[in-house]
Amino acid sequence: MAKMLKTPTTLAEALRLAADLATQNEELERQLAELRLNNEYPEVLRPAHMKQLFGFGGSKISEMTRDPTFPILNKNRRKGEAVLVLKADLYNWLKNGEGAKG
Repeated sequence: MAKMLKTPTTLAEALRLAADLATQNEELERQLAELRLNNEYPEVLRPAHMKQLFGFGGSKISEMTRDPTFPILNKNRRKGEAVLVLKADLYNWLKNGEGAKG
């Protein structure tokens, strides 16, 4: 999930990179604010909640949950059992920039 950033070699590349990062940051801030303020989601989130919250498809949620730093609550779940994550842990994971690496 981690994506290496190419070091810009020109001013134009640096400005493009800064604009892209600013856009990604704005989106993450929006998602964090929604997560923080949205009481319609339970304290323990399932993949369906994350899909609604972020507007991602199932494959993107699966990719996120496979990240070794993702705060899975039930790491020893049985095959076919849904991933669970505490809303506060997901908030902190995103705030610390772990979710922005993808």
